[in-house]
Amino acid sequence: MQFTAEHAEWGRVDITLDDLGCGRSWEEIHRVRGVELACPECAGQVFARVSKLGTRHLYHRTKPPTCSLANESLEHHLLKLELVTCARAAGFRAEVEVGAPTGEWRADVMVFRPDGTWLMALEAQLSPITVEEIAARTGLYERDGVAVCWFGLRPRPWVGTVPTLLVQAPEEQGQEWTVTAGLARFCDWPVSWSPAGATLHEAVAWMLSGRIVPHAPVADSRRVTNEGEWWSDWADGWTRFWNDAWRLWWTAPAYAARDAACAREQAEARRRREAEEKAAAQQRAVMEREKARKKAAKGHAYAAFWGRTGLDRHAWRYFRAMAEMYFDLNLVFGAPDARYADGRPVYERTGPDGEDWTLVGVACPDPCRLGAWAEELALLVPSHTDLEDLAGRAWSPFQVYVLDPYTGEMDQERVLPAPVNP
Repeated sequence: MQFTAEHAEWGRVDITLDDLGCGRSWEEIHRVRGVELACPECAGQVFARVSKLGTRHLYHRTKPPTCSLANESLEHHLLKLELVTCARAAGFRAEVEVGAPTGEWRADVMVFRPDGTWLMALEAQLSPITVEEIAARTGLYERDGVAVCWFGLRPRPWVGTVPTLLVQAPEEQGQEWTVTAGLARFCDWPVSWSPAGATLHEAVAWMLSGRIVPHAPVADSRRVTNEGEWWSDWADGWTRFWNDAWRLWWTAPAYAARDAACAREQAEARRRREAEEKAAAQQRAVMEREKARKKAAKGHAYAAFWGRTGLDRHAWRYFRAMAEMYFDLNLVFGAPDARYADGRPVYERTGPDGEDWTLVGVACPDPCRLGAWAEELALLVPSHTDLEDLAGRAWSPFQVYVLDPYTGEMDQERVLPAPVNP
């Protein structure tokens, strides 16, 4: 079942045209003896007739098994006829079954530019075909500078991998063919795609005039979903496998531009976020190094403190408990501090929640490194030997408390500076 043939004198015959594309009429080939028409693909003889649906077509008396035109289904035939009708209704010159000079492809419908060059092939693809095969056929059209759209009626694995529209035939006479999938509109807040409806006549007119273009989404949203149905992907049911997705669809150029703009904004936001995360990671690394440095320094300070004082942690707990009991205060002992001769500053905690800290003394300072603070703060030491060392270096009165963790002895003494000989 086909629409074109070759005549020895008339040339190409296209029965979808009133003049058959060669200045003749249907009546000159329909039921006319002696008219010889040949199939443009297999060169076999074809004849004109009218189907039960009233559709004119050509047929082989005996179907050649390898001729694609002879083996087209009724569905394919009707869709092809509708496509050429839509193209012509949109004001374009369109012909059916146009083949490349090389024979590498034959378009179901070829639409021409005003200058006579090829514009777009409209292909009814109803028989099974692999994704690789349809990509290769699309590539042949692109090589020859021809845009193409593939039209289907039902889910196939290739749907959406090439420029595609899925369509539905009218259920009743007087109704129009409609597009069921392949058209989408873009929303940039939130970034999303939603399906758009149209008749086949509208969609063909839009694509031929450039009002819609095939577009592969570039922003983060790569699926088409119905409004409010976030978990219902547009591709569900349209492909063989549940996780197949449309790679591209037809949309307005303005929507494609907005999608690209959103993709740039999202890329810039990702770059900023990555830069911020990198800076934060670097800052964390600096902080971790500083923390490790301080920890190491603190560890060295404590090691030096224990070595210099001769105390261990067990003795220190007793020393600290004796100080709290002796002074009857809530005391906090800081870490060894170089500002206080490597001694441990002693704070009194006051206030409703103990948030106020007041420096009241220094525990176990290095006698060789006493500063001016020694005149005003109480000095806490674990033995009388430490008291004598402090007394030997006093330049003014020091208040010294001896809290011996080994004997439990607690004493205090005001140390005076040694007299100066005249």
